Amino acid sequence: MSTEKPDEPRTPDLFKNEETSEGKTASSKRKPGDGLRAAKERAAAVQKEAQKTAEIRLKAWGEEVREAPNEALRSALFTARNRNTPREQMKNIEVVSYGNSRLIYSGEELRQDDLDVWFQVVHLAREAELGHPICFSPLAMKKDLKMPYGKKHTERLKNILTRLKATAVAIHSERLGRGVVLSLIRKFEYSDDLEEDNTGRDLSWVIELEPEIAKLFGGGFYSTRIEWEQRLSLKGNLAKWMHGFYASHSEPYDLKVETLIKSAGSRVSSIGKARQMIREALDELKRSGFLLEGSIDAKDKVVVKRRKNTTSDPA
Repeated sequence: MSTEKPDEPRTPDLFKNEETSEGKTASSKRKPGDGLRAAKERAAAVQKEAQKTAEIRLKAWGEEVREAPNEALRSALFTARNRNTPREQMKNIEVVSYGNSRLIYSGEELRQDDLDVWFQVVHLAREAELGHPICFSPLAMKKDLKMPYGKKHTERLKNILTRLKATAVAIHSERLGRGVVLSLIRKFEYSDDLEEDNTGRDLSWVIELEPEIAKLFGGGFYSTRIEWEQRLSLKGNLAKWMHGFYASHSEPYDLKVETLIKSAGSRVSSIGKARQMIREALDELKRSGFLLEGSIDAKDKVVVKRRKNTTSDPA
């Protein structure tokens, strides 16, 4: 569970790297050759860690659920903005996040439809060694995502996977002990023929994930499982974002309306519009069975009560 105060999401600023007076003193006492020796030791440690990482597998889960790191669900990495709003091009932008992690993103703005696809990509990779090729049929993936049949939607799926490939996410987390920069998809190959037919041609697509992604899941201790059919039943992007956010907390916080909208990466013209959007999302989450209760109280805080979910596993 997050230990961050509910109304104090981590807001963007620059990483700080200040050298202390003790550090300067220690540096002045180093002997010739210490730097080279330390660099070699560090390189050997990194190589050993890379070998261990390459052999990591995700903790397996069933067909009825999907899983994502809490950093992806407790931040505006995947925003809740409207699909009709043009996507922004972002470069080294720190996104709002909860918990003890900081995320700096470069790439085209990501939204909840991108998260749906990434959920499915990670799902396919859960039983393989990360970094190894994973072959799949775009038709089968569209079926799992409940996307319509046809070339137009195959093209849309290809565009989403391409967008996920062209990303750089810098994550600095206390639990990781260091910063890591990775792409949400390492490699993506697709067939030029987007038609769905029975000609026997090889129409399979291939993806690879960065092995380091497994570290974000932390063996299931720092990730959350969500009910897949329940998520796919949600139509609104804000409802989907709130579904992931609240699923990642065993005891959800009461959040101010302004805080929740900001955390979801939404942009609204007024606080009144924000309240309207949140109420609509709460209604959708209650209809889906995810929430038992959900409302905005007299202090302008969003108060929710989740239905007990045996598939979610928030840290």
